[in-house]
Amino acid sequence: MRKSSGKSKKERKHGEAYDLSENSKLTGLDFTYNCKLAGRLYKILKPIQPQACERSTYIRLQDALYAAVRKDREHDLGSLRLGYGSVLPLKGFRYSKRGSWNNFFMNYPSVHFDEARQQVKIRLQWIGVRKFNSIHERLEKLDLKIHCIVIQLDDRNTLFHQASKTLELKKEDHNVDRGVTFTLEDCRDAVILCMASVRCWLTTLDGREEFMSNSSTLMTGEIFDALLIRGGKLTIFPEEKSDKLPPPILPGQDDEVDWD
Repeated sequence: MRKSSGKSKKERKHGEAYDLSENSKLTGLDFTYNCKLAGRLYKILKPIQPQACERSTYIRLQDALYAAVRKDREHDLGSLRLGYGSVLPLKGFRYSKRGSWNNFFMNYPSVHFDEARQQVKIRLQWIGVRKFNSIHERLEKLDLKIHCIVIQLDDRNTLFHQASKTLELKKEDHNVDRGVTFTLEDCRDAVILCMASVRCWLTTLDGREEFMSNSSTLMTGEIFDALLIRGGKLTIFPEEKSDKLPPPILPGQDDEVDWD
């Protein structure tokens, strides 16, 4: 025989409603934290590639960031924070769904975090560039910039942004194997977003002049990697590991060059 809880049906429903209300309140606190951080991050991202921003860009950034915040393994509901669980939900975020890194390149830049030097080293190889004619029949050159955005895991989630110089890629360029190194300060606990922005230059119909295209399909801004640094070391959770991934191409000691 099932024992009675001693509470009436009305009392049990009231308790359930209270629990739902309390959870909603706690979820609201996490959502507020996420919105504030997303707003500050968007203020950095938007000026990088404003032409690619759409009405949905900020909402999708909020969603990607919130997915990472909800990976928190240490804090309870109502006090969730970024950087206490996997940050991979941020990887692959792009400004517009119309433009993608894969429109221009077949593979992403390789990323290596040098723990001893507290540096992020990124390498791009020409072999991954798609044929210019397949991108646009009048494509003259690509402008590429690499960005490193650091979100400190302090009380304020302090933000830092570094960018490379613009690298011009032309169809006649061959054997391009370039690296860029970002030296970080006080990066013992942080989330590092590695992002690329691409713009296309086309020739006019008569071929006499060239201009930067404002077509949303001929530009992109995309986070191609998201790193979690704890205690000065790269942190990878078990579920993030995959035997199918090829080993990274690590930059050599003399690859600390800017785009030039």
